Parts: sequence; C-alpha cells; structure tokens
Amino acid sequence: MARMRMVDTDTVDPELKDVFEKMKQQGTVLNVWRMMAWSPALAKAWAPCSRGLRNDLSVSRKLRELLIVQIALRHESRYEYGHHVHMARAEGVTPAQLAALPNGRDGALFDADEALVLQLADDLTHASGATAATMNALLERFGEKHLMELLATGAFYCAVARIVNSLDCELEPEAC
Repeated sequence: MARMRMVDTDTVDPELKDVFEKMKQQGTVLNVWRMMAWSPALAKAWAPCSRGLRNDLSVSRKLRELLIVQIALRHESRYEYGHHVHMARAEGVTPAQLAALPNGRDGALFDADEALVLQLADDLTHASGATAATMNALLERFGEKHLMELLATGAFYCAVARIVNSLDCELEPEAC
C-alpha cells in the first residue's frame, strides 16, 4: 500500500491539469506522477527531464535502459524495474542478460560497453558516486558527451528509485 494518496488525474488544479493532459496524450498518468503532483512545480520540472533522459540523448538507448534496470535491481525498486524492463527488452536487452543481473554478471552475456555501464550502475548504487577507475574507463570508451549522458541518467534513476521506494509506489497493473 502506498504511503501517501495520489492526486486525482481529473483534478481541476490548472497547473496540474496541464501536466496531466500532456501525460494522457502520451498514454497514461503513472502513479509516481500522481504522487509527485502534490507539488505541481516539481511535477512540471521533473516530467520533461525524465522524458529527455529516455528519449533525447545520443548515447545508446539500450545502454541507458540496461543502466536503469540494473539501478532498479540494486535499489530493489519493483516499480522502476517494472516500467523499465519492458523498455530494456524493446531496445535489445535479452532475457538471458536480464536474468543474469540480480546475481552478478556472466561475462559471456555482456559486451565491454554493457559491462562498463553495469559497473557504473553498481558504483552509483553502492557508493557516493562512480569511482575514478569507472569514470576514466567511461571517458576513454565513450568520451565526455556520452559519459555525461550515462552519468546523469544513472544518477537521475537512483533518485527515482529512492523516491518510489520511499513512497511504496504501487506498480500499475498494466505495467506488470
């Protein structure tokens, strides 16, 4: 059971109505947004950032989704994992790769780029940030632009996992 109520998607609040209408045009208003909407300013700022990280960056979407599902697993975030596992599959992350994530990684299943992104996820979830070794490897392999895109995506989804876990946000039935 969620730890706080959700804002009704048919709200008459003019700030929220606009945010929710944009979300409805793209599908549905997810439970996490219905909770964040208690602060309309937060919801308005957070939504475009979230969409941008998922859709507008130039680094591989497959790598970003692999990063997100590993972060979700490390944070034990059923909600985040439930939403992103489908996206990861759609981007080419295999069922065997997904099955290998919770218990470590089989080197035969992940290429060098994927292994490096998984190391970033582990660093971000187990320490105060990525290690110097991980950052140097990311910089050498991906360059500044893609390093920043991966780092920002990872840090953002660490925050999402902590928010949805703290709220005990319930996964929508259609996401299961």
